[in-house]
Amino acid sequence: MKRTTGVIAAIALALIFTGGQEALAGLDVDLGARVRVGDDTDLFVNISSRYFKQDSRVVADLGVRFGNPDDLAVALFLSNRTGKHPDSIWRLRQGGMSWYEIGLRYRVPLDAWFITTDRRPGPPYGKAYGHWKNGKNSNYRLTDADARNLVAVRMIHEYYGVSVDVAMDRRASGRSVKALVNHEYRQRHAKVASSKTGGKPGKGKGRKK
Repeated sequence: MKRTTGVIAAIALALIFTGGQEALAGLDVDLGARVRVGDDTDLFVNISSRYFKQDSRVVADLGVRFGNPDDLAVALFLSNRTGKHPDSIWRLRQGGMSWYEIGLRYRVPLDAWFITTDRRPGPPYGKAYGHWKNGKNSNYRLTDADARNLVAVRMIHEYYGVSVDVAMDRRASGRSVKALVNHEYRQRHAKVASSKTGGKPGKGKGRKK
């Protein structure tokens, strides 16, 4: 009995000192040799495939059609949230609907776009968050820019396990979600990428020499 109590205490202390890191670990893993780490598009496609639970071929095809990686992420978010095939999302978007309107079409609640944060978000999130907190008293409709920003923040936060505030700060830099998630992946897996290129980081198979 004493031994069991000691083990439980040790685990509790470990969680205290590590800050519960396992719970914040996110979905990030080393994607292995099948991914061309030096190829921005290939890396983003594979990260998105894992995060949004979509076949990488579907993600790659949709990425070509959308062109903008931020729009690709929103389309995959809506597909994942609603269970609709990405092609359905694509057709509605091509028909001129905004991201918010597509969400309404498929009954995606406004709350689904937001992640709770203790701070009062500033630009570019402040207006959307302010109206969201007003709840039913607000007639605010998310702009396409709002949708892109909110999905990017969610992806960075959930995939890498960083805080919402950190994810917001990174997105506020103006970089695309593709640039942000790729940069974080390379920072975390630099040693793996280096070993694949003979000790020369940054020159994967997909990068031009």
